[in-house]
Amino acid sequence: MWWTMQTPRRRIDRLTRLTRLHESEQRRAAMRVAEAQHTHGQLQALGERSGSIASAYGARSDARSGEDLTRLLGFVHGLARIQSETEGERLRAEEASEEAVRELRQAERRHERTGEKLKAEKRSAQAEVDKRDATHLSGPNPILARKLKG
Repeated sequence: MWWTMQTPRRRIDRLTRLTRLHESEQRRAAMRVAEAQHTHGQLQALGERSGSIASAYGARSDARSGEDLTRLLGFVHGLARIQSETEGERLRAEEASEEAVRELRQAERRHERTGEKLKAEKRSAQAEVDKRDATHLSGPNPILARKLKG
């Protein structure tokens, strides 16, 4: 891959930027989940409230004339239509909420994988530095050799 030829510092910098990008993406996905779940909850409450109002008005028997009964039944029918439309919206909001949760999980996995790659790259770079330092220290020390000579 093209990035294997880069210096360790550049790879670490690139992975750090990518980790921050994935972290930001994860936060945005979490916000979408919260918004979608909030909308779903509001629509569910609205549907339940519409249903209870329609049931209460449907059970009324205080109509004194055919006109009153027609108005009452028209109102109950309108509430039932609102409840049905709200249920459709609630189902769409539930699907959107589930999709947002899936996107959040994907963002979390991407962030985790990038974080693991960054840690591995840092360990590798540190091991390289340690190896270089150990080789440098274990080899002949020219300054010490000059001092010993004379």
